[in-house]
Amino acid sequence: MLRKIIEWDKELFLYLNSKHMGWLDPVMLFFSSYHFWIIMCILMAVFIYYRLEVWKKTSVIFFLLSIGASALLTNIIKMMVERPRPIHNQDWTGAIHAIERYSSSTSFFSSHSATTFTMATFFLLLFRKTGSKYYGYLAIIWATIVAYSRIYLAKHYPIDVACGILFGITIGIMGYKLLEYYKNKKKGLNP
Repeated sequence: MLRKIIEWDKELFLYLNSKHMGWLDPVMLFFSSYHFWIIMCILMAVFIYYRLEVWKKTSVIFFLLSIGASALLTNIIKMMVERPRPIHNQDWTGAIHAIERYSSSTSFFSSHSATTFTMATFFLLLFRKTGSKYYGYLAIIWATIVAYSRIYLAKHYPIDVACGILFGITIGIMGYKLLEYYKNKKKGLNP
C-alpha cells in the first residue's frame, strides 16, 4: 500500500511539475525564497502589533513562538525520515523542471509549507472576527502559493507539501489556542 502511495505521489509530482511557464519561474523563486518569507513574517508581526488594540506584544510573541516551533519540529522530522528531494532522483535528470539549485536537505515534509501555513492560520484566527479578516484570507492565499512553489521548483513531492500544510495548520491552531488560554488565565487573575 505504501509503495502504491509513493508511486502515485511521484506521478502527481511529475504531472504538476511539468506545468511550468518561463515567466512563472522567477515568480515561484521569489515566493519560495527565504528573503520573502522573512519579509512576510516581519510584516505580519508588525501588522499584529499595530492592528490589535490589546494583547499586542503577547500576540506577536505567540505568533513568533508558533513559527519557531513549526520550523524546529519540521526539521527534526525531516532528519528522522530522510526522504530525498525530487531533484535528487537521478532517473529524472533533465526530465523535471528544477530551476533552484541542488540542495542537500531532505524532502519530507515541506518546512516552507508548514511554516507559512502556521503563520497564515494563526494570523487568520487572530483577525477572523475583526475588520482585518480579509488580510487573513490573503495570508492563506500567500501560503498556498508558497506551498505550490515547492512542487513547481522540484523541491518537494505533493505528499510532502500536503503533510506540511496539515502540520502548519495544526501548529497555527495550537499556537492560537495557547494564546487564548494564556489571555483567559491572565484575565482570571485580574478581575
